[in-house]
Amino acid sequence: MAPTKEEEYKLKDFKDESPFKLGPAEKFLKEVLDVPFAFKRVDAMLYITNFDSEVEYLKRSFETLEVILHLACGFYFLHIYHMW
Repeated sequence: MAPTKEEEYKLKDFKDESPFKLGPAEKFLKEVLDVPFAFKRVDAMLYITNFDSEVEYLKRSFETLEVILHLACGFYFLHIYHMW
């Protein structure tokens, strides 16, 4: 989750001479903010990492829909056949 603009400004303006010290998480975030497009890059890496599992999920979903369509069409034609 990316920081808000206000949090970004506060971290970027933070000086090491300040009497308040940053915790490890804030220090890390302050460094990450110096990397161009860091959060977009992380989102892209997550997308790449999850891509195969998402494709498998979609394949199973389409297979389920295909079975349902075959069953529905079969029932429809069976119903029409009995009407004759």
